[in-house]
Amino acid sequence: MMPFFRYSTFHLSFRKAGFRSCGSGWLRSSFWAILLVLISPYIVSSKAAEKDNPNPLVTLKVSNNLYSHRPDSPISRSIVELMHEDPSLRVRHWTGLRLHKGTGRSILMMSIAGKTAPDIFQSWFNIIRNDIDQGFLYPLNEWIGDDTNGNGQIDDEEAKWPRWKEIPKLLRMVATRNGKVYGIPQVNKYHLGIIYRTDLVRAAGLNPNHPPKTWDELIYWCQKLTVPQKDYSGTKQKGEQRGIALPPNGFSWLPWIQTAGGNPIVQLRTSPTTGKTYTFLPDEIEFTSPEGEDLSSVKPECRVNFADSAGIAAARLIHRLRWMKWMRDPITGEPVNLGTHDIDRGYVMGDGRKLKIRESDIITGMARASETSQRGTKAGELLSRGEVAMAIALVHDLRKFDPRRELDPELLSWFPYPAGPSGRRLVQVQQHYAVMCEAVRDRPKNERDKIWKVLCSITDQGVMDETIRQEALAGQARFVNPKDIVRLELNDYLKDVPQSIRKNFKEIEEGKVDTTSEIYEGFFLPVDDALNREVLSQILSATGEHFDYEKALKTLEAKANNGVMFARAKEELDRYRPWARLIVLVIVLFLAMLMFLIIRSFLVKKIATTKQVYKGWLPWLLVAPAVALIALWSYYPLMRGMVMAFQNYKITGGSQFVGLDNFINMALDKTFWGSLLRTFYFVFLNMALGFTTPIFLAVLLSEVPKGKLFYRTIFFLPQITSVLVIALLWRLMYDPTPQGMLNQLIGVLNHLPFVYIEPQTWLEDPKMAMICCVIPTVWATMGMSSLIYLAALKGVPEEIYEAADLDGAGLLCKMRHVTFPTLLPLIIINFVGASIATFQNMSNVFLLTFGGPGRSTMVLSLHIWIEAYNNLRFSMATSMAWVLGTVLIGFTYLQIRILRKVEFKKAEWD
Repeated sequence: MMPFFRYSTFHLSFRKAGFRSCGSGWLRSSFWAILLVLISPYIVSSKAAEKDNPNPLVTLKVSNNLYSHRPDSPISRSIVELMHEDPSLRVRHWTGLRLHKGTGRSILMMSIAGKTAPDIFQSWFNIIRNDIDQGFLYPLNEWIGDDTNGNGQIDDEEAKWPRWKEIPKLLRMVATRNGKVYGIPQVNKYHLGIIYRTDLVRAAGLNPNHPPKTWDELIYWCQKLTVPQKDYSGTKQKGEQRGIALPPNGFSWLPWIQTAGGNPIVQLRTSPTTGKTYTFLPDEIEFTSPEGEDLSSVKPECRVNFADSAGIAAARLIHRLRWMKWMRDPITGEPVNLGTHDIDRGYVMGDGRKLKIRESDIITGMARASETSQRGTKAGELLSRGEVAMAIALVHDLRKFDPRRELDPELLSWFPYPAGPSGRRLVQVQQHYAVMCEAVRDRPKNERDKIWKVLCSITDQGVMDETIRQEALAGQARFVNPKDIVRLELNDYLKDVPQSIRKNFKEIEEGKVDTTSEIYEGFFLPVDDALNREVLSQILSATGEHFDYEKALKTLEAKANNGVMFARAKEELDRYRPWARLIVLVIVLFLAMLMFLIIRSFLVKKIATTKQVYKGWLPWLLVAPAVALIALWSYYPLMRGMVMAFQNYKITGGSQFVGLDNFINMALDKTFWGSLLRTFYFVFLNMALGFTTPIFLAVLLSEVPKGKLFYRTIFFLPQITSVLVIALLWRLMYDPTPQGMLNQLIGVLNHLPFVYIEPQTWLEDPKMAMICCVIPTVWATMGMSSLIYLAALKGVPEEIYEAADLDGAGLLCKMRHVTFPTLLPLIIINFVGASIATFQNMSNVFLLTFGGPGRSTMVLSLHIWIEAYNNLRFSMATSMAWVLGTVLIGFTYLQIRILRKVEFKKAEWD
């Protein structure tokens, strides 16, 4: 029997079509009979297909950085072959959304939380331990083997997957936690070194086959390769060539510490028998004390060493490359280093001669920043345009360098990080993992086996060998390890590898050049971001000459060891818990008092009327849907957030209650207080500019004698433009180069007599960045706000202005005593609402600077976003959000109190 609602729908449809009840019965029967005849073949074929194919279609997703869209790539061909062998297997690409480049892996993490993540994705070497702790990964022991002896690792005799024994022990150890294996290392290795252009090196009189081996030689090369005035081909603008491009990334700075003789991180293991503490390097795999005791089962205590003598020396090198003063000998052309004393006295002794120092001869630094928020600052783009001669980058990126510039690959080579005081040259080797998402556990065994086959295919040595063959055949053998060319019997292509690159790999193999891995202990991602913001980008910025990098490194080291990279010590938390309980009690009482006042304001007695008030159930029924929606989308998340603030919340798996620990860590974090103060500054600028400007604009528009509609339209038009479009438009205008629009306007102003303004770096200047983020909002919203005030101005009786004119009042006097008192209620209402909205706003900061340069624009709302979606510390982010919400509750209560006293008037619009 057909359900009632379907019967009613079809009956109504036939009635509307003109059919009457007398014929509707046979028409309905005919309709259902025809429909059954049409769909019966499909039903029969579907049942037959299910019977003939006992293996249903299995679809799995692989992240785009593992499974390329290119159909000719070896991995793509390997996966296609798997699908041909198994028709029930379907492998799809997964890309996810794209956000600001500073958002890191947040899109992948949110997809894991939303159960839309790929089945297989890439986990970086320096973050896989955190992915394991967060419960993002599915263990692979059902295919690799089990830890039967209880030592926490899968030994060779325990492995049932043959390839496990071929994986280096360090890579196995990093991907294993408590006997569970969570990742398979990818075959391809990435070498981080210094890339250079051989043609520019030769033009500077240097030998490209003998690159620098020490810091001093590197400085000399950078000086020789720096050309302050240079004409670039294809452009009319004169520029400069710098010796080297330095990225502000933390991971690329760590090798400088190691070449200085230090270690960015150490492991401390305490002997359970002797009580002595021993220090081990982060990439060690054997943990034996000098007395012969095995300490591999002892849980290590890891500490960051950014601010020791080696770390300070590494930061000093970056500062010298960016800011040291020097000049060229006018006779020999050789660089001459200048000290402060030399510049003050006006001359320097060079090559036994007295060289006069003129201000125009002084050159500042030999380096520039790469990988910044400014367009065109990628290492490959800078090298291709000849703006730099060297750059720190991954060697495999050589073949990706800006093909539109048609840079001949034969002009590129690379060398290891030069040796510092330790005499140690090295190359950082990066090798990442292919992993399964935790959601794979919900799939049946046969589907998991198919996912495992795809994972093995992605990490297969044969796939990598085919990639090498393709690169050699495509003329890119110079970017391949010569050892692999010989192994694959591609000796004819060995001649394409320059002698300098062969020498690099040979010295690595012989141990003359050390190889080091990335940091894998602790949560390095937020520390890498902090190194970028708080140290390196500050040194490389336009205002970094006098930056105190030593103090910044000590501050960062303390933060990393106390809550950011490694958890804060339990003893320290215990010391602050009594104070935390007292402060929370005071805050709860304060919030309770505010809630009481708010509720009481709604319960005041109403003026009695002669009409009887309806007190039935109908009004409650009408508002019930709205109340339910508000409770579901507002108050339920609010209550959930209240619980999360007291947990160590994880988006997968269980979350443990930690009491007030999140609030204690937040209170001890200077970064949080800095973000809160910058938020108040951000709100102040918005109120000073964005709130007052529409008031004066409304007064001016009201006094325009002609063309009122035209001017109102002009100022209103930005309001209809997307916030994203406005931010990107202003970002182009803020281009810090002389070609930027605002800098071009400054150039026009400089033609006026007695006017000279230096071109500005705008968003890259920590002193200007905040106000640069505020101006686009003011420009876009002042038109709409001014129309509201303009409407309010129509409520002022003309008789008052006429009386003021008779009394001799001028324009300012009328504005002070007539206009502003009339607008005051509306101004107060808008002020409270605008303040609350500004506290929560971060869109322009997100799109323009992402909190930089440094932390100069890191407002609290953006800080909360980064903590939640970049650092995955949702509990800490929720704690910060509650502090921000507590501040805003006071504004909410004030708004409610003011709204009760506001008198609205009707105004005429002309």
